[in-house]
Amino acid sequence: MNKIIVLGDLNLDVLVHLPGMLPADGEMRTIVLTAPGGSAGNFARAAAREGAAVVFIGCVGDDLVGDLLIRSLQEEGIDTQVRRVDIPTGTVVSLVNKEGKTMLCSRGANEGLDPAWCEEDLFGAADHLHISGYSFLSPVQSKAAQRAIYLARCCGITISIDPPPANLIESFGLSRFLAEIAAAEMIFPNLAEGRILSGEAKAEKVVSGLAETFPVGALTLAERGSLAWKGEERDHYRGRMIDASDSTGAGDGFAAGFVVSYLHNRDLATANQRGNEVAVRILKEKARVITGAKFE
Repeated sequence: MNKIIVLGDLNLDVLVHLPGMLPADGEMRTIVLTAPGGSAGNFARAAAREGAAVVFIGCVGDDLVGDLLIRSLQEEGIDTQVRRVDIPTGTVVSLVNKEGKTMLCSRGANEGLDPAWCEEDLFGAADHLHISGYSFLSPVQSKAAQRAIYLARCCGITISIDPPPANLIESFGLSRFLAEIAAAEMIFPNLAEGRILSGEAKAEKVVSGLAETFPVGALTLAERGSLAWKGEERDHYRGRMIDASDSTGAGDGFAAGFVVSYLHNRDLATANQRGNEVAVRILKEKARVITGAKFE
């Protein structure tokens, strides 16, 4: 069993379906769903379900939502190195309609993460480090991320990154972001993120560009599956069409499925397929919850 350290954000996800235009003043009835989230939290829960031994380093507020999020990790058997701070727990609100999704993010307690919480003993017993890309965008959290990277490199364990959305990379600064994640061996962008990171447009060229910097990874392509690489080797796994009215967590699940499989046997095609299978499972679970939701 591989041991994976996961560092990054732990949030409450709130999904709101917008049935129409919001009134300027008044009330609208709709479906509102909540679930444990956070890019790093999603990865950790999915990796634990795939059989990895997971240690999670993060931060929540001293509130009921923080209780819920810590319990969501513990119920999956995750070693929760999660600290409490006097800042409200992070929350992400997703507003979804037929045109797409807008996300409203409050990082909250994620900004309380202290580099000192990355203890050397944790890394000496680990096989891999995964960091949420959001961590590098925060002056506070990035110090913890860089501390974790330093310890991972000292201990000779591999490192993977799941990038944040393309617009956040662009506003942060491409060169600056690439410098922050230069130590990673694996990366898992979607097409928009891959285009920003590589400067290329077509999927095949995006992968070729990324492969020059990151030895292993996969470009996720929604219903078209994913295009993975390992050096010069390529594998295109073609996915199945799934209702993705809420795709939150699917990319994190893909990365978890890929990493756990790859650490097990270093086989690119098997890892790429498993990443897709985990992502599809998450999408199906979300579609089932949304379809079954009732409200007065």
